[in-house]
Amino acid sequence: MSAIAEAVGRLDFAVFQLLRFYQSPLLDVVMASLSDIAAGAGVWIALALLIALIHRRRWPAAIQVFLSIALTIIVTENAAKPFFNRGRPFESYADTRVYGFRPTTRSFPSGHAANAGAAAFALTRMAPEGGAIFWLIAFLISYSRVYLGVHYPIDVIGGALIGLAAAKFVIGGTRWSFAD
Repeated sequence: MSAIAEAVGRLDFAVFQLLRFYQSPLLDVVMASLSDIAAGAGVWIALALLIALIHRRRWPAAIQVFLSIALTIIVTENAAKPFFNRGRPFESYADTRVYGFRPTTRSFPSGHAANAGAAAFALTRMAPEGGAIFWLIAFLISYSRVYLGVHYPIDVIGGALIGLAAAKFVIGGTRWSFAD
């Protein structure tokens, strides 16, 4: 491993420890719940469906949300995770406290953060009025993965960037006019 990669790895672990400094039983439950609702991108699909059911003219944008998430999952799970093959924090550091389930997939990039980035971007294009809420949910879900001890900060950042790129690719220059 190069000196730069080692330095980045040490910095990533230091930030990981810093972000996990404050832990509490209440936050444990909140973060685990956020992580659970985001598994498989279900929360994002449900939000897109709900918006499309309320605002019928937004169905084409809902399809873009679904396609953004699908592309993100394909890239993350089938290309990026096998390519980078990074171990999870609890695999590299035995004393890492993990709250809840210990995933068996590789660590980089975070699938939860990838889906969150793709969905928040696509949902904000679908329903701009909810943008702040979508991004807040995406941030909290992504942070929950570090808090729970199953991802490093760089895993989350990398995942979010993959999700953003996938959503940007799917949506491209599409402009919707939603006169409900």
